[in-house]
Amino acid sequence: MPDGKHIRESFAKQAMWCEQLGSPFTARLLLGLGQHLNRNSKTGRRVLDWQGRADALGDAVALRLAGALNAQVRQGGLQGLAKHYPPYSLPSIEVLTDAALAAIDQADDEICRWLDFAPQTNEVARAAVLYPGLCQIAQETGLPLALYELGASGGLNLFADRFAYHFGAEVRGKPNSTVILKPEWSGGSPPVATPQIIRRKGCDRSPLDVSRADHRARLMAYIWPDQAERIARITAAISIAQKDPPEVAQAEVADWVEEQIEPEPETGVTRVLFHSIAHQYFPDTAKQRISERMRAAGERATDDAPLAWLAFEQKSDWGPHLTLRLWPGGKLRELAVAGAHVHKVDWKG
Repeated sequence: MPDGKHIRESFAKQAMWCEQLGSPFTARLLLGLGQHLNRNSKTGRRVLDWQGRADALGDAVALRLAGALNAQVRQGGLQGLAKHYPPYSLPSIEVLTDAALAAIDQADDEICRWLDFAPQTNEVARAAVLYPGLCQIAQETGLPLALYELGASGGLNLFADRFAYHFGAEVRGKPNSTVILKPEWSGGSPPVATPQIIRRKGCDRSPLDVSRADHRARLMAYIWPDQAERIARITAAISIAQKDPPEVAQAEVADWVEEQIEPEPETGVTRVLFHSIAHQYFPDTAKQRISERMRAAGERATDDAPLAWLAFEQKSDWGPHLTLRLWPGGKLRELAVAGAHVHKVDWKG
């Protein structure tokens, strides 16, 4: 049987990224599992024989497994593993790996089922780069915005205008918000316009409803357990969203775009299609259909009925870029470069 070498390499690479992004616990967990996971369990066999691209630019299998284990621990299970999770002291790789392998044997069916789900961190920190992108659109068009998010998960980033931002010395957004984002800012100054949001819609293959406890648990499971600031931030964002639950449809992305983004322009509003670290999960045929619909709608856009496509997506191992197409015109522009968790923003817009 194949030894799953490329799977193990993807775990090692993800562990490296976890370390660099400030989660030594998750880094050790994935490094150990990548080296020692075996086919004695259904989970092990499914991971090591994964069909499709397993790394972070594909199906993110390592993060699926980490989320599955975290979910079980957060629910009060897997006590042998839980005693090594934060806030307890960081264990050695050997101790953590042994405990994780035992946990997989203990809850094999539940963990294996979790592997069906793509990671849905609904990373609120990405609003720190999406929001200035929305400001850029508002500044250039001078119109209110209607938001349409692909891969919206729980729809938390549809409320980016309700968060507070510290961009260097500038405070933007809602200064009194319970969600406060302070990325290290470099490059040009952020756009000065404040976006007025008149519509918020999203879609996801498996949307999460913030009004449901089990769906909130799913969101929390993908937040790395040794990152207390991220846990507090998403908790606050969920609270904001619960007061005005977003409209997130269960749909295939291309079908939804074709339904929502009519070629006929909408006067007096800028329609904004946006997504963040989601495009990689879309089938190639869906990507093509989305592009075709946006081009068709863009060709009919006017100055008083613009169309925007804002994307914060992984371009290479060097990290995601924020890009914008704004019609009329539709030229692709790079607005910013930032890490996946947006600790830093290099603004180029």
